[in-house]
Amino acid sequence: MASNNKKERGAVAVEMALLLPLLLLILIGIMEFGRALNVQISLTEAAREGARYAAVNYKSGGLNVSADALAAAPSLNGLGVAVSDNASSCAPGSNVTVTTSVSLPSMSGFLDAGFFGAPSIFPLSMRGVGVMRCGG
Repeated sequence: MASNNKKERGAVAVEMALLLPLLLLILIGIMEFGRALNVQISLTEAAREGARYAAVNYKSGGLNVSADALAAAPSLNGLGVAVSDNASSCAPGSNVTVTTSVSLPSMSGFLDAGFFGAPSIFPLSMRGVGVMRCGG
C-alpha cells in the first residue's frame, strides 16, 4: 500500500506543476482587469466632477479645474493623471469639457511583455471625459 501513495503523490505534484501557472495567470489577469476598471471609473468620475465644478463656478476668476477634478478621485494619486479643460471659454448656454487621461502601467509587471510574440497589453492608455452646460 505504501507504494501506491508514493505514486499518487508524484502524480499530484505533476498535476500541480501543470495547473499552477495557468491558475496564477488567471488570478493576475483578474487583478489587472479589476484595477483597470477601477481606474477607468475614477477617471470618468474625476472628469465629471471637474466639469461640474467649472460649469457652476465659471464666473470665478482663476478656476483650478485640475485640482478639483483630481481631488474627486483620490485613488488616482500617484498615477500621473493629466487633466485638460476648456473652462476659460465657458459662457452661459455653452458646454465645458474636461478630459482626464493616464497611461496605466501593469500592477504586477507580468503582463508588460507579450506572450509568444503577441503585442504587450500594458501600458494602457485610458481616458475619462465629462461634459456639462455652463451656468445650467
